Amino acid sequence: AGWKMLGDPFIFASIRVLGAWMAEETSSLKQEICDLLPFFLHYAKLQFEAGKKGGSSLQNTGCSGGQEPVWHGDALRFMLPGLSHLTTEDRPRAILISEGAPVLLCQYFLHQWEVFVSDLEAPFALDAVESTLQTACAMFLNFVVAVPELISREDCFTALMDMLLKSLPSLQPQGEHLGLVAGITTLGLMMARKLSAHPGLQRTPEAKEFFSTTITFLAGAHVAQLDPVGDSMILSLAPAYKAAWPTISELWLLGMQAFASCMPLFLWLPEVVLQSVWPQDLLKLLSCVAPASVDLELVTAFQGILVELAKTSPPSREVIQQHRGAELANLYGMAALEQGLSQQ
Repeated sequence: AGWKMLGDPFIFASIRVLGAWMAEETSSLKQEICDLLPFFLHYAKLQFEAGKKGGSSLQNTGCSGGQEPVWHGDALRFMLPGLSHLTTEDRPRAILISEGAPVLLCQYFLHQWEVFVSDLEAPFALDAVESTLQTACAMFLNFVVAVPELISREDCFTALMDMLLKSLPSLQPQGEHLGLVAGITTLGLMMARKLSAHPGLQRTPEAKEFFSTTITFLAGAHVAQLDPVGDSMILSLAPAYKAAWPTISELWLLGMQAFASCMPLFLWLPEVVLQSVWPQDLLKLLSCVAPASVDLELVTAFQGILVELAKTSPPSREVIQQHRGAELANLYGMAALEQGLSQQ
């Protein structure tokens, strides 16, 4: 009788309210929340599976006046922001893993992506789905960073990796879905480091297209522009990135680090990078702007890409040298790049 009550709309409404509270009160009643996590996940799984059987479309459950519709199997959506905070902490994260949260989250992410790319004539509904996908990306990233061995241990992550390889190129890497692009880019690169032996990443067309799309996103973030208070050129954010930058800047930096660390793992990747002319454009950019306009964090990120290219690919090393690489390394204080280029 107790489990039958889980279909009661009051339970769903309570979960929705509690999920909103958890998203705001990230440090309150930790023990009580940990005690409830197994129930939350069991309820979310039952609702998700029942909702899929009953139809995966978003439905308007009695709402009117243009209010946002709610899919009746989407209890997990209201829990995600609060659960995302919990994945940053050891004990709650361990409970979530032991209760099967990664598997459920992978299934949910794949389902939500299908909803997102389907032809729904409800922009406000798609906005909600996009926000959910971004939150799920953040949760996966917390798992990848804190428990990296989980990625190669759980089979669901290989299915997720395959989905990310195919899905990212379908988004405009500098378009209106920049927040989602940043999340999928960084998550995909971080996971690729742990799944480097996965067949889907072995120079397949999907893998090459995925990495090419990540390059477009990472390389397009900065441009040269005339200093409004002087006559010199300075480094600036590209116009398409400015609105989203406060929320994606950390993802961009993490993505740069992850991309650099992928190059020694995928020996075919430097060739893709060279074909994209990213290193050539980056060195030209650094040549024409005032060094003082490039902060240390960006210098470190740019150096990471150039150093790995020079280490793993003789043709890339030659291209870097031909584009004043050693001179620019000295100018910008890129000691690791300067040293790498000086070694034969």
